[in-house]
Amino acid sequence: MAEIEYHSITEENAALLDTIAKGVYEAPVREDFLAACLANPHQFLIVAVADGAVVGKAQAYIFHFPEKPAETYIEEIDVAKKWRRQGVATGLMEAVGAEGKKRGIAEYWLVTEKGNKGARALYERKAHRHEKSVWYEFYC
Repeated sequence: MAEIEYHSITEENAALLDTIAKGVYEAPVREDFLAACLANPHQFLIVAVADGAVVGKAQAYIFHFPEKPAETYIEEIDVAKKWRRQGVATGLMEAVGAEGKKRGIAEYWLVTEKGNKGARALYERKAHRHEKSVWYEFYC
């Protein structure tokens, strides 16, 4: 198995996104969207790199509250099909936790679809707390 490295994307290392394995992103990365992402101090992007390509990513947001400590929300974790079940998603979650800790945050959370059995099995094993949530989507 190839060595997997985890990187928090910045302007300095954004070239890592020049080579991305199929299935990590829904569409090609756009420079203007990436610039907006990197300019937002309340979000961060972690990538998993193996064999010279990005094989997974986690997009996270930091939420600040008036009555409790800040939390990190993982909006997306995606891993290229070839790299699933090899610890990439676990590594991404750990890297999100480490980045959050660097920023003074003690907790992160996420939501997944009921039918995503692989992800749910991982989250069930790793979570410190399980919430019974219902997710609704609205369009602007």
